[in-house]
Amino acid sequence: MCRVITPETTGGHSHVDDPLSIAELLRETLCRELDSMTELAARHHIIEDEDIRHSLGHIIGSRRKDLAVIWELLQKIEDQAFGSSHHGHGH
Repeated sequence: MCRVITPETTGGHSHVDDPLSIAELLRETLCRELDSMTELAARHHIIEDEDIRHSLGHIIGSRRKDLAVIWELLQKIEDQAFGSSHHGHGH
C-alpha cells in the first residue's frame, strides 16, 4: 500500500483533501482505535473493582459507537474514491 501520510521531520503536518488520502487517515485511525479497544477490554477483564469495571464498560460502549461512525465515514470516502458501484459490477 502506498503511504500517503508520512511524518515530517520538522514536527509539522500537512492537510489532505483527496479521497484516497482521507481514506488512509481513517484506516489508520480505525487501527489505532481498535488497538485501544483491545487494551480497554483486557483491562476490563482483569480489574475486579465493580465501579471501575462499570465505568470501563461505558467507555467501551462509547468507543464502539465512535468506531461505527469512523467506519461509516471510511465507507463513504471510499465510495467517492472508487465509485459507489465497485462491488456491484459484473465482469
